[in-house]
Amino acid sequence: MRQYIGIIAFFGLILTLIWGIKSDIFPDAIPSNKIESDTIIQDTIIPLENEIELEINCGDTIIVKATMYQATPYQCDDSPDKTADQTKIPDVDSCSHLNWIAVSQDLLWFNDGPIRYGDTVYIIAGHKTGFYIVHDAMNKRWTHRIDFLESIGVEAYRYNKAELIINS
Repeated sequence: MRQYIGIIAFFGLILTLIWGIKSDIFPDAIPSNKIESDTIIQDTIIPLENEIELEINCGDTIIVKATMYQATPYQCDDSPDKTADQTKIPDVDSCSHLNWIAVSQDLLWFNDGPIRYGDTVYIIAGHKTGFYIVHDAMNKRWTHRIDFLESIGVEAYRYNKAELIINS
């Protein structure tokens, strides 16, 4: 049994080294979070549901549940074409290309989270992988979640384990 554990550990180490080398050779394969020398990063402490504190820095990854929403009164409030940061959605029937998201309020700065409105984040979630701008907030009942803004008529989807990478 020990022999098999050693073999598995060896292959795990090899795969980790290969992944590290790949990220050096192909820097675009993994999102870059390079910071200019005059940029100051403020560390943020986020209390998790089990009361363990997690320190989040620029470039860190948060595992979230990702869903989608459409700008309709049923899914939003009485002004569905206006986001929480008061940005007007130009056309709710065709807005998927904007790459805007809503985040749960526990991730926002006013609740000691690492994200502010207008921040650009990188999300790894299947067909929705890419850069997104935070313009909206979700209902207080949700935690560790994001919502992709989609055009009206887009079929519903969900990712139970998406990665949100803090870029600023």
